[in-house]
Amino acid sequence: MKSLFLFICRLVPAIVFIFSGFVKAIDPVGGAVKFEDYFTAFHMAWLSPIALPLSIALAALEFVIGFYLLFNLYMRRVAAIALIMMGVFTLLTFYISIFNPVTDCGCFGDAITLTNWQTFGKNVVIIVFTYIVFHYRADYKNPHPANRQLTVALLAIIYILSFGIHNYNNLPMMDFRPYKTGTNIPDQMSVPEGAEMPEYETLFILEKDGQRETFSVNSYPYDDTTWVFIDSETRVLKEGYVPPLQTFALMLPESGDNVAGEIVGQAGAVFFMISPELSEIPKSTILPLAELAEIARQKNIPFYCITSSGSAEMKAFDEAHKTMFSYLQSDETTLKTIIRSNPGLMMLYDGTITAKWHFNNLPSPGIMNKPLAYSIEQQRNRQSNHLVWLNIFGLILIPIVIFNSRTNK
Repeated sequence: MKSLFLFICRLVPAIVFIFSGFVKAIDPVGGAVKFEDYFTAFHMAWLSPIALPLSIALAALEFVIGFYLLFNLYMRRVAAIALIMMGVFTLLTFYISIFNPVTDCGCFGDAITLTNWQTFGKNVVIIVFTYIVFHYRADYKNPHPANRQLTVALLAIIYILSFGIHNYNNLPMMDFRPYKTGTNIPDQMSVPEGAEMPEYETLFILEKDGQRETFSVNSYPYDDTTWVFIDSETRVLKEGYVPPLQTFALMLPESGDNVAGEIVGQAGAVFFMISPELSEIPKSTILPLAELAEIARQKNIPFYCITSSGSAEMKAFDEAHKTMFSYLQSDETTLKTIIRSNPGLMMLYDGTITAKWHFNNLPSPGIMNKPLAYSIEQQRNRQSNHLVWLNIFGLILIPIVIFNSRTNK
């Protein structure tokens, strides 16, 4: 009975650590963005340049700790490290829950979003199991030879680091964000017919003879001009349907007009070259993208460069590289959410996202001949790559689980 109890106590934190590290390794750029949010919230923006290495390192550390717990490897040291990590995470999430410097801790990347208090509660539960594992760490024995344990341990490290680096140099193998392939942007920007609308109430704070009172729209003293307006606030009376892409906007640099509805509503293929910061585009990618844009112009296929950079930067970029892109502006955070690549290329067909490309894997100019067919074939090949990676992961994991996941005294 004790053996089963110890196995369960080891299994619970192991699964949480493995899952947390795995989903972070899927999207290391997203993890870097979350680190930058923390650095900004805690007034440590000077650490931003190391956000990406920290993202990859944290994903690898969590996965490896979980992997070692699951397979009963080096339990004396691993149990101590796991308890220290959970202690730090629990204290941090308790602070975040109280003061709310960030709205999402990012513990499971974009795969699962928890409130700060939900995250704290989850950590409290996990730290109990982790403490039990630490307390009974001497009871965990691995019967396999030391060289076999070392092989399995190194295999986990090599796998997760390779996985994270692969996802950084390409697009994330799995996309949990609202702009994933298959999303119809116009549908996600609009409110479906018959959907329940949110209800709001506006309150006004007025002052008279040194006394302040709050009035609603109906009780506002319109006829009494002796009241002095101080402030107003809007409260949500009833939550309603909010479009997932409600804040998506594409602005014309010259006028500032939002033309998102017009652009994404075009029939056929539309290409978006997305660059949150034009100054950070690798020079080697500019010519291939300019070539794609020129061929698209020749075939009357819309091709836009969407950036958060200012008009002066756009002009300087065009003058330096002779690209003559058609520019649109959007929010930097939105662009980083759409695609984890600077620059990245996204194709819409009848408003639906049909394909995305990292700058390391841009399509050939031939895509402009049959954009839809090319993008579908590209996605099919990409899915095959997913299966290869998942099979490799399964081949590594399943046999080791079968032979090593029992607690031995």
